[in-house]
Amino acid sequence: MILQTLMHLYRYIYLFLFLAGNIVWSTYSYGKGFAYRVCDDPVKEQMADSIMYLVGLNAEMHKNALSNYEAEVYIKGHSEILKSNALMRYVPKLFPIDNKNKETFFELLADTRFVSPNHFYHKFNAINGNNIPSNKQISEVLKFLSLNVNSETAYDELIITPVGTHASKYYTYWVDGVEETDSSRIFKICVMPKQWSQKLICGYLYIRDNLNSIEKLDINGRVSFAEFNLIIDFNKLYQHLCLPNTASLNLRYKALGNSIECNYKINYDFKSVSWTEIENIADVESERTLDLSNYYHFEADTIPVVKDTLYWSANRKSKLTVEESILLALPMNEKKITADSTAIQKYLKLTETLTNSMRFDIHSTRMKYSGILNPFMFGYTKLDGISFRQQLRVSKRLKDDRQIRFRPEIGFVFKRKEFFYKLAGDWVYAPEKTGTLSLTFANGNQNYSSEITNQIKELVKDSAFSFDNLNLKYYRDYYADLRNKIELLNGLQLHSGLTFHHRTPVTNGKKLLNEGEIIDVIYDNYNDFVPYIGLSYTPYQYYRMDGRLKEYVQSCLPTISVEYARGIRGVLGSLSDYERIEADIQQVINMGLLKRFNYYVSAGFFTRQRSVYFADFRYFTRRHFPDSWNDRIGGVFQLLPGEWYNASNSYVQAHVMYESPFILMHLLKKEASKHIFTERLYLSQLFTPYLPSYTEVGYGIGNHLFNIAVFAGFEKGEYQRAGFRFAFELFQ
Repeated sequence: MILQTLMHLYRYIYLFLFLAGNIVWSTYSYGKGFAYRVCDDPVKEQMADSIMYLVGLNAEMHKNALSNYEAEVYIKGHSEILKSNALMRYVPKLFPIDNKNKETFFELLADTRFVSPNHFYHKFNAINGNNIPSNKQISEVLKFLSLNVNSETAYDELIITPVGTHASKYYTYWVDGVEETDSSRIFKICVMPKQWSQKLICGYLYIRDNLNSIEKLDINGRVSFAEFNLIIDFNKLYQHLCLPNTASLNLRYKALGNSIECNYKINYDFKSVSWTEIENIADVESERTLDLSNYYHFEADTIPVVKDTLYWSANRKSKLTVEESILLALPMNEKKITADSTAIQKYLKLTETLTNSMRFDIHSTRMKYSGILNPFMFGYTKLDGISFRQQLRVSKRLKDDRQIRFRPEIGFVFKRKEFFYKLAGDWVYAPEKTGTLSLTFANGNQNYSSEITNQIKELVKDSAFSFDNLNLKYYRDYYADLRNKIELLNGLQLHSGLTFHHRTPVTNGKKLLNEGEIIDVIYDNYNDFVPYIGLSYTPYQYYRMDGRLKEYVQSCLPTISVEYARGIRGVLGSLSDYERIEADIQQVINMGLLKRFNYYVSAGFFTRQRSVYFADFRYFTRRHFPDSWNDRIGGVFQLLPGEWYNASNSYVQAHVMYESPFILMHLLKKEASKHIFTERLYLSQLFTPYLPSYTEVGYGIGNHLFNIAVFAGFEKGEYQRAGFRFAFELFQ
């Protein structure tokens, strides 16, 4: 038995690694990457370790010392398509740049105001060039410029910086040179990762010894589909220390056989700077608001185009090169399409419409459609095989930021040959209190009634029990759900609603033996009318305000939910008479630099069952369509046969997930580990009266494009099955 289990696991792990490796190498084409260097002088390493230790202490003291500043920022950008193929039409979805012109140039003048870490206001004053960059492209540049040089992480924790008390776990340092000045020395510290990962960078830090502060950095790394090189010269004035003076950013995007290079030059002119007193930093941190509304806020939706050469001569902070001057002289958005290429352009436009997700924003109406042949709408699981779905999102913003939203979606599970649909709409009537009234019409999972459950209770005692031998009689489920959600206090939400189920038999089941008599399973249709009410509470809940619309963001404390439902007989032909109670708790715990531990525990039971009922739990249900890996992890077993979800009137489940960029992949080839954004270990456990113990363990890898994981399932400690889960992450 043990040998058989090991053979099954070996086969699936081998296939998993083969598939993951092929996806990685076929998706990315970064070339040889940055040259890896080592130091053979221990004296230089010891000296650098001592310097970086002092730099880390200084950074810890000053990472929140900046109160606010106002600066005028000048940016000029140059983009060039180095390599392209037929898949270039996907580039605008992958890269925040334009693919219509082989070479583009722009210059931009903006006022930037820093109010607290990661909180910026950007007001665009003027732009000039042969092509107007998108807001997405400008956001990409500003994101790189928002680097807090004293922080342990950067770019929303995408990267571990080489500065901080724990950085030495991931980086090795040595002194690569010393520059003598009139008043001090500047050490050139080479920084190299101990193990290759997208989470780490390499390059140089220039440290002024008498201040233990970074005077200049020159770093290389990877974010999403881009290699980047960022050079920042920090201001040498004491009152402007750790504030950038000039910056240079090189981004090279590579994916799907296409390559685009972008270069940006940035100049800062600080108008005002305020610092927080060292002794008050802790107080400022503790009083920081939960409102994250101004996170990278843009004060203007459109940027005024200014072609006046005298204006730019007076405000340009960096002299144009000859090549930039030539590009600037070209007509804006110049397009050259010959008559012979018209048919090709029409074909590419058609295929883009069919395969890409599309977004439209007209006045106060927004629409997003997944694309009829979009490959990123496909997924795969062991039980369901390939699944495919289509989604449409339409929202209309009304007066006082009230909204009407329409959310239809359809999907097909090929292995089970089942079609799923959902027609859902929302009315956000109290946006500042998350007040939302929702109405949903959909079909659910096929299930069976408590009449069958009672038979399973007896049959499951047999060690040879199999659902296949039982030949269950399934019911199709069509339901309507009217739900209201409202915030009572920040983090505390009340939800209530009414659900009506109409169930019809799929096929006739076998006749069963009951107390010596042959009886038929009930063949009638069933209606359930179920009102419910629940509470959800998250202490210390961060949120963001979009106008008057409030959106919850994150919290470091657990979320606790409870729900009570009551089946009522006689309403709309309802035969139900029971109670259902469920509760759950979930939390994401940060365990240091880019390491997280997620847990989710829930339980539920039916009580006072005075009629036939269907054991459909809200927190314990089967999902056919893989969602983004960042959705909540509750109620997700990858390999549990669907029949078990309805085979008991009570359950307790627990899911834990450990996430880190450094688990197994860094032990393999360095090139492979560079393309993996994160790794995850999974452990799930289920207890029901009829299935006393079911366990799943799993290991997964992922990046910005895809997530893939392998799982193994065990019943009462004995190996049962193994399988994959695969889902595209991009555009989710």
